[in-house]
This record gives sequence, C-alpha cells and structure tokens, in this order.
Amino acid sequence: MSSIIHAVNEGLSAAEALARPRLHDQLVLNQVLLDYDYDNSTVAYMKQRGHNVTWVNPRLPDWSEAQAIRVLKNGNFDAAGEPRQSNSGGFAV
Repeated sequence: MSSIIHAVNEGLSAAEALARPRLHDQLVLNQVLLDYDYDNSTVAYMKQRGHNVTWVNPRLPDWSEAQAIRVLKNGNFDAAGEPRQSNSGGFAV
C-alpha cells in the first residue's frame, strides 16, 4: 500500500515508488513497523499519535515485497520489480 500511496501522491514511476520506504500497520492495533529508511521526524509523529513503533531492516527476507505495473495515460505500461530482491525484475510488452 505504501508504494501505491507514493506513486499516486508524489507522481512517482513504478520503480521510484518501490524504492521508497514502507510501513506496515495492518495486523496489530497501534503497532507500526517502519523501514530504517524513514527519518526520525516520521517516527516521532507516529509515536505522538500513540503508535508503538518498531524499526525493521528493509533488506530482511519477507519483510516487504512488492511488484508494480501501471497503465499510463497514453496506454503504455510502467512496470518494476522489487528493488530489494536480487532476483526480481519488471517488464511489460
């Protein structure tokens, strides 16, 4: 979900959005897992809102994996594979 938000709100390409930091808060109420790549101001904001914050190394296996494909306004595709995986890639025909 974080990658979609980055792409839509910031107008990023699929590859740029996948390279941005991610967070996860779906399973435990008021518990949020944040990539080490988030800055301290984001963490402080989440704590101020009452979240229990846990830092996570974004390069750990199974932490967060995403692939992306977008259909651009001109009908072309913008595809990207998970940049955190050495065996991932994106290609659209």
